[in-house]
Amino acid sequence: MCKYAMWKRLKKWCTIDHIVDLCVDLFLIIWDVITSPVLIVMRIVRHFIGEWIVDCIKGFFRWIAHWFERKRAYRLEHGHGIFRTYWFLIIPSPVIVLVLYLLSMLVYGMTLGYEEIKQEDPNSGIVKLLGD
Repeated sequence: MCKYAMWKRLKKWCTIDHIVDLCVDLFLIIWDVITSPVLIVMRIVRHFIGEWIVDCIKGFFRWIAHWFERKRAYRLEHGHGIFRTYWFLIIPSPVIVLVLYLLSMLVYGMTLGYEEIKQEDPNSGIVKLLGD
């Protein structure tokens, strides 16, 4: 579609009724979102907590990266091998992977069980407690 045809179509659509409807709808949406005190408080809390959480996560990963950088420099300076430097990470890694796998399967199973309970007995206490 060329620009001229789109412009003609937009010009044809822009009647007073359409523009008034659009402005009223936009005003109502903006008014509803801005004036709701719960939403204002939640947005402020989400902004600051979200910013704090993101900063903590970034800081944690930076700390890990710098720790490995310092360990590598130390290892190279003293002529140590990889196993001698990182033995405490290499040896328990299968156990850590297994624990993470089991935890993820536990969460997955609990989710499936909750969905099944929700379908079989929608009035159960757990469904009311965790209501969507």
